[in-house]
Amino acid sequence: MAERNQTSKQQRSWYQSMWRWHFYAGIIFAPIFIILAVTGSIYLFKPQIEDRLYKEMVFTEQSGERVSLEKQVQAVTEKYPDATVSSIGQFEEADRTTRIGAMFGEESGFVYVDPYTAEVTGKRMGEGPLGFIKTVHGELFAGKAGNLLVELAASWAIILLITGTYLFWPRGDRGSFKRVFFPSFKKKEGSRNFWKGLHGSVAIWSTLGLVLIIGSGLAWSGVAGEWINTIATKTNSNFPQYAFGPDETLTSKIVTKDIATDIPWATQNDVVPTSGPAKPITLSVSEANAEAKQLGIVKPYQITLPQGEQGVYTISSLHSNPMKEKTMHIDQYSGTVLSSVTFADYGLLAKMISMGIGFHEGKLFGLLNQLVGLALCLGLIFIVVSSFVLWWKRRNGAGKLTAPKRAVDQRVKKIVAGLILLISLTMPLAALSVITIIVLDLLIFGRHHNKSKGVAA
Repeated sequence: MAERNQTSKQQRSWYQSMWRWHFYAGIIFAPIFIILAVTGSIYLFKPQIEDRLYKEMVFTEQSGERVSLEKQVQAVTEKYPDATVSSIGQFEEADRTTRIGAMFGEESGFVYVDPYTAEVTGKRMGEGPLGFIKTVHGELFAGKAGNLLVELAASWAIILLITGTYLFWPRGDRGSFKRVFFPSFKKKEGSRNFWKGLHGSVAIWSTLGLVLIIGSGLAWSGVAGEWINTIATKTNSNFPQYAFGPDETLTSKIVTKDIATDIPWATQNDVVPTSGPAKPITLSVSEANAEAKQLGIVKPYQITLPQGEQGVYTISSLHSNPMKEKTMHIDQYSGTVLSSVTFADYGLLAKMISMGIGFHEGKLFGLLNQLVGLALCLGLIFIVVSSFVLWWKRRNGAGKLTAPKRAVDQRVKKIVAGLILLISLTMPLAALSVITIIVLDLLIFGRHHNKSKGVAA
């Protein structure tokens, strides 16, 4: 009998410990989850939204042969004498205009040119309305501090999904296992069991997809992103470096993301080789374009123009399929290919992250990917809302909102804290926050364990 009571006490302590971590993390980060899900669901459809917003600029009628890229660039500089052209984006659809990136003083923008007539069809500064959505999604419109907060919330979301799976996983017969995936709608409407079933089932169905989306999103974050990239580079898991010019003394400390935009994640930190030595005749844009085509790059892609005497042409694929990514650097004088990195050259980690980012952005398998991403965002919103409904319905007899009770078995409580810490070690900010919570619990809250109520474990 005593042994059975001890086992029951341990099982209850495991559940209570997991629940407290799950409960408090959910309460703290719920508003951020809602913001990320709403902005993410909008940004998923960026291609369709921008095509509608800028229809007159980005579309034209196919009519005869295309004019040279030089003439298209000239059309931009004639119309906007203050513009400094930096890149040329070309797309596979015949009815799309050429997108020419330019700097207007210190502000960047795009000018669109009809490739058949060299007529400027429009100018767009910044990223427009979707730029605002992207900024909120990535940094809550609060700069670096906001980015760190988003990263922290995303890291804890993964912990919440893991602890939630443990809490909702069946511990009884086959019927209870079935209800994990297919909740019963026979419960009395408004009952807590009804909401608990929906909350758990939607979370279970969404967990794998949400972990993929959140995990790949961390590759862009301030701390985890640098950490992931450092690991990939140090372990040679990212990509081989081809950063030498015609003379090995002409090396560079510039990386691709310093000179180009819209480039694959895996080559953003690829060291850019240098052109040289300088010659009186440089390669034209059309010649660099022809060279890239000959080497197998296919539309859509972007040509970033050389910057300075040692600058290079950087040609990067804009393809939605990560497996078709390619980044090339070409000597601006000789046309020599100084660097050419494709998806096949990536290490295992870079391949996994690139595929994850494609899924995160809704690009991996077209419209279906966007719809799956939308369903996951809506699922996350429902999980958050239903969690508050459950908390509200859990009021005690006095009508007060309460928190989960502390674990009775202190040994189990410490084991669970250790497991949470172990999970968080893959996410730097989460690990730091977990360590902080454990230390505070031991030094402050632990002293008043028997007197305090509702304090985070």
